[in-house]
Amino acid sequence: MAKKRTVSKSRSAATTRTTWRFDALFVLQVVVAVFLFTLGLMAVIRYDSGLARFGRDLNRALGGTNNPFNIIVAVVEMVAGVLILAALFVPVKTRWLYWTTLVVAIVWAVRIVLFLFAGDIFEPTFLVWLNRLAADLVLLLALWMINRKYA
Repeated sequence: MAKKRTVSKSRSAATTRTTWRFDALFVLQVVVAVFLFTLGLMAVIRYDSGLARFGRDLNRALGGTNNPFNIIVAVVEMVAGVLILAALFVPVKTRWLYWTTLVVAIVWAVRIVLFLFAGDIFEPTFLVWLNRLAADLVLLLALWMINRKYA
């Protein structure tokens, strides 16, 4: 007689998140999702503005290349913002949310290193630079907290 195959209930229950509570982490997740989506949207809109096109053309004329990193980050931010917000209201696999928040956190950390340390360190003044660093680190820590929620 063949054995009957069953799926573990603990495994299937952990793959989607269907219940939610209104607490500080819920509000933080909404705010981070809105922030990421609007930040990405502003970057996409600004990327195609007349002044940005002129800057890219001037950069090419002087022998430079276009930097696709900014537009890639903008698209990742928009997608992540939508997914993080949708996860609060519709069942989404927690694995997707874990990896999405992890990827966005890594991209954000790379962005911090490129723009604040490898680029113009301590510019325009030390206090302005420190304020930007603190704001970016606040978002990075918020992403980490949301990531731990889905770990």
